[in-house]
Amino acid sequence: MEKNLQTAIALRKAGEYEKSRELLEDLISHVELKARALLNIAWSWDNQGAEDKAEIYYQAALEAGLEGEDKFEALFGLACTYRCLGKYTSAKARFTEIRAAWPEATEIIPFYALCLHNLGESDKAMSVMLELVARHPPTENIKRYQKALHYYARNLTGA
Repeated sequence: MEKNLQTAIALRKAGEYEKSRELLEDLISHVELKARALLNIAWSWDNQGAEDKAEIYYQAALEAGLEGEDKFEALFGLACTYRCLGKYTSAKARFTEIRAAWPEATEIIPFYALCLHNLGESDKAMSVMLELVARHPPTENIKRYQKALHYYARNLTGA
């Protein structure tokens, strides 16, 4: 059955979403693969821009008992999906949960900042992004300004 899961994942990554979902739907009945199959179905819908369908499968995957990296990926996917669907309060709650459980997961921060902006919390969004750049400067030139970036992340209107 694990081989079928890997085949379904490869199909999804190749853009063969329908074929992938057909295999994954068959795997849901196998307790040991159910959560991962549901997560991959969610991703397939997400990849196609069908967030309304993805949402259902992310929730089901989490309820089925994902752990570790898979749980992180499902929560992250669900948070982004909520944001895309305009469910900003739910998205913020999930992003907050992820940040608490995986504080080093910097990949979520731009999406969290978008969510904050959607909620009208633009100052907080800017602060979060500046803090990200200050902590993880993408270039040596930005690294030279880390101290200032940390300051402005806390004092957006400060001079």
